[in-house]
Amino acid sequence: MASSLITTVIAICGTLLGSGLTALTAARTERRRNEALERQQIREEAARDRTQRRELRVEHQKWRRDRRQAAYQSLMDAAHEAQGAIWQLGRLTLEPFDQHRYDIRRGAAIDAVRATRHAADAVQLEGPAEVAQAAEEYAKAVDRHIAPPVEALIQLSHGPLSEEQHERYRSTAAETNALVESCQQRFVPLARQALDELIEDID
Repeated sequence: MASSLITTVIAICGTLLGSGLTALTAARTERRRNEALERQQIREEAARDRTQRRELRVEHQKWRRDRRQAAYQSLMDAAHEAQGAIWQLGRLTLEPFDQHRYDIRRGAAIDAVRATRHAADAVQLEGPAEVAQAAEEYAKAVDRHIAPPVEALIQLSHGPLSEEQHERYRSTAAETNALVESCQQRFVPLARQALDELIEDID
């Protein structure tokens, strides 16, 4: 009877111990599975975060490139308009002086030069520094380009220009025009390079 009871107790203890070990093993397995899932979620969240940051960076780079391109194009368009207005002003040196026509064309040329300076200011904001510097020089060259016809027409308002005055005007106008073209030739490749670098960053 006693041995039967002992056997029963041992069997119950063995069953309880086995159940306990099974429960412990199951709990450990569940904990490890939960930890693995948690680590997986952390990795997925980190990956989503990296993807989102990259997408935001790409979007910002595209926005930056579009703004730069618009600023660069505006400067070139404004400088072209200014050169045309200055050329129209210079044409008056070939005719008898007309104050009304002079005032109109001079006003148009001054407005166009101001628009060029304004466009160069926009490039200053967009950068980069080397392009901004080239834009500033470009706008200053356009500004200097208006001086020869204005000076010649002031002289013309006092009487016909001498051949020497005509020659001086043609020479200084050619110099300032060459400076504008030189500044444009410096600006364009720098602007293109700045835009290309932003595309490379996006890729």
